[in-house]
Amino acid sequence: MMPHGLKSATEDRILRTFLRLVAERGIDATTTRVLAEAAGVNEVTLFRRFGDKASLAAEAFRRFAPTDELREYALDIDLSSSERAVDDLFHVLDVLRQHMLERPEIVQFGMAEYWRLPQLKEQIAATPRAARERVERALDAGAPLLRPRLDRRAASLSLVGLLFVSVVWSARGWLAPDELDWEVAAKQAIRCLLA
Repeated sequence: MMPHGLKSATEDRILRTFLRLVAERGIDATTTRVLAEAAGVNEVTLFRRFGDKASLAAEAFRRFAPTDELREYALDIDLSSSERAVDDLFHVLDVLRQHMLERPEIVQFGMAEYWRLPQLKEQIAATPRAARERVERALDAGAPLLRPRLDRRAASLSLVGLLFVSVVWSARGWLAPDELDWEVAAKQAIRCLLA
């Protein structure tokens, strides 16, 4: 019997390899044979531990998607000045961006394969929903400094869209903003929301 720590490390390696391969090739081209070879295990190990691709995907999202971290994140928006509020709202977006940059395979898998795994739609959608809820909560906390009658749900969608584009387009090589470009663009988008 394999020790638990070694079993967990092997499973993590399999799951990370699965996410990487699916992000690169798609789920259909990621056969169990290709996955087993890339992860350094045999196919029997894959079937014994996970069963099928849907189970692999469900476990990968359970282990690596930052949904719970996003829901539990404490917000602290300083309303003493507009610039402090901008900095704090930017920090919320930047933390989300760092989560996405740390887990690009989760983002790409969710985008590319969401429709192919109907049994996982809710699980895959949970993280983007948590991100948007977090941005909405941040805007709610900053409400006294926001423009009157600002639709905070629409504003949160715009900010999450900017965040998403900055990460995904960069990963695809379509856009290459550096950290300063990201900060300038995000802070400008936030300033447009202030009164």
